[in-house]
Amino acid sequence: MAAECPDIVCEYIEARERYESDGVQIVPSLEPAQIPVGGYSILIVLLQSALDVAAEVVIRPELPTAGRLKAEPLVEVAEREWRVQLAPAQVGTLYVPLRATPKAREGQFEVRLNVDVKTASSGSRVRPPRRANGIRSELLDDVVGLDLGRILGVPYSVTPTRRINVPFSVVGHAQSAGEPPSASSKFESLWMLEDGELQARACAEVKARQADIARSLAMEPVYAALVVEGQDRCVRSGAPLRVGEAIALAKILTYSAFHFLGNPDLQDGLLAPMWELALKYELPTDDPMWVLRNVGFGHLVRLSVALSFGLVARSLNSQPWDVEERRALIQAVSERLDGGETLPVELIYIPMLAASTIVAPRVNVAGEDLRHSLNLLKAAKSARSEVFSDPELAQSSATFDRILDDALRQR
Repeated sequence: MAAECPDIVCEYIEARERYESDGVQIVPSLEPAQIPVGGYSILIVLLQSALDVAAEVVIRPELPTAGRLKAEPLVEVAEREWRVQLAPAQVGTLYVPLRATPKAREGQFEVRLNVDVKTASSGSRVRPPRRANGIRSELLDDVVGLDLGRILGVPYSVTPTRRINVPFSVVGHAQSAGEPPSASSKFESLWMLEDGELQARACAEVKARQADIARSLAMEPVYAALVVEGQDRCVRSGAPLRVGEAIALAKILTYSAFHFLGNPDLQDGLLAPMWELALKYELPTDDPMWVLRNVGFGHLVRLSVALSFGLVARSLNSQPWDVEERRALIQAVSERLDGGETLPVELIYIPMLAASTIVAPRVNVAGEDLRHSLNLLKAAKSARSEVFSDPELAQSSATFDRILDDALRQR
């Protein structure tokens, strides 16, 4: 196999099992998978080339029909086939509008995709057909969108085939008939070889400077820096923190940083995306603390929210939020704090500040009275009674109070 390229599919969808047709990995889905009569869905086809040569992917759909004498289509699309030109190792998504016709009947159906991959010359693989190992963290049960899978890898396997069945169901009727699909399919590129070169440079620099980075990112200086940085970011996002909140936020951010820095198998998952971003915009990387605060803060927040969900779930012995809710909150909090957009303060409490009470003893700096810090957080939460009086926040508020009270009882 030629130089291996990272798996990009795992950043967009959890796909431990994939299809592969002549060197192109394929992950199809319909969103939504339940279509009302006369309503629409989008066929989403993730394509990841495992070849070091250009490839043309031709997909011809077979649509379900009804009727014995005259077959009537149950769904319709604007084109009879879809063609995608993939550069070497390119990854992208094909979007195809699909409509359940007015004559569709309710039930379970499938769209069959007949896939033909053509290359001008034989090529070598740049992505394996299977991977047995990958990121391992008991607190992370979902790594989609975290920039971890492409760096550290995830396990997956492929099923070779040229025919793929995509299931869906027709349920109910659309409120309005709507227009028949007129837009043609659209292809969006997600990754090219040039992106891989930047990732490789970042990983190489992090590896070469491992000892220097470790010296610069000791726990207490990182915690002190994140107290300031976290407060500054929240002020910019319209959610200035009280003292107890600022301490708690810095603790969960610091814990998250060292969840990765303290494990040689995970270090690159924290550092490489930060260095990659710095290299992309030609920013200095000589001071690792500066990189952490000014370049990598959004990435650190993303990892912190994800780890916080895991910590809270372990504390409660159950996961209160489904995976889509978690993914949405991870992106919302990180993007708003990183970009200075308005962020409701309650989104910081759940799950980050709740999780901080669980890990507080692991980030106990010299001279700190841990119980006092927790009581400061409790007082800060009480001062936000107007925010948490919202009935929609009742469960989140109760969850936070329960976890904080447990932490105080243990002190």
